[in-house]
Amino acid sequence: MSTKATKTTYLMPDTTKGSHHSLKPDNAIAQSSGVKYNVILGCPRSGTTFLFNALTALPYSEAASGHLFPLSLAHIVNQSITPDIYQCLARSFEFSVNDFIEAVEASRVRPIHRWMTQSMTTQELIAALRRRRTIERFIYKEPFWSLSPEFVYIALPKCRIIHIYRDGRDCADSLMRKYKVLTDEKLKTLNTAEMPLGRKVDHRYAPWWVEDGKEELFLNQTPYVRSIWMWKTMVRRCHDFFSRPEVMASSRILPIRYEDLVSEPMKYGEIAANHFGCDMNNLLRKKFQGARKSSISIYKRRSSEEIRAAENIAGSELSLYGYL
Repeated sequence: MSTKATKTTYLMPDTTKGSHHSLKPDNAIAQSSGVKYNVILGCPRSGTTFLFNALTALPYSEAASGHLFPLSLAHIVNQSITPDIYQCLARSFEFSVNDFIEAVEASRVRPIHRWMTQSMTTQELIAALRRRRTIERFIYKEPFWSLSPEFVYIALPKCRIIHIYRDGRDCADSLMRKYKVLTDEKLKTLNTAEMPLGRKVDHRYAPWWVEDGKEELFLNQTPYVRSIWMWKTMVRRCHDFFSRPEVMASSRILPIRYEDLVSEPMKYGEIAANHFGCDMNNLLRKKFQGARKSSISIYKRRSSEEIRAAENIAGSELSLYGYL
């Protein structure tokens, strides 16, 4: 099966920082390959990896996470760029996806790995080893695209998106414990996934996604509070874009609450599989059975002062998503 992309017309939204502008009707976007695109978005440490790993067991699927395209692209498309450059980046994004699919479709090693990790049936493995593999859908996960959900929506024609979200106080706690993000030391350079672009204030940079005029306020916070600042930016951008009438009418977006998924994994796992065009099967059930509720409300171990500071920064978004 060939997945070479044909010429696609991309719809250019205004890329003014922090804004999402009008889109033309979805039927103006041409699907350029026979593979169905499926995307998982969500702030880092929101359950994107668990959901992605589970959905890799969807039949006739291929999946990729991370740097199919430079991660900085999710930040760059939010800057002041011309429509021609935006279109070029969108086209390149889809081409990269299709090139990846073509490469793995011809591979014999990758199907063996997927079978060994219980992400592929024996029947699919045999077909792949005989060079008869069929890839019907592509699943992609990159949390930082939550900063630019409209770009993914446009660049991957007719893609179906799952937006998984989690209590921002827990997200921030997990980001600090796992990755030690947005510390003073890391803010001295523009070398992190959270901040490849920024504005220099003193010996540190404020990330580009911090609102103009609030740089000092951001830098005066603890790394935990800075982390929930990033969370609130991501969930607000996703909410504002996914709530637009034309996007809602497309039925391409499925929001899933992390706490619901880990509390009732079979129920919400089936909803997720259905959104990506599949029924629940035994491989998927085994994957979703690995859900754990132990990380819910982990933020409560932090000091009351730091929690209050986080809630002051992200209170509107925590309320918007039902956490306050």
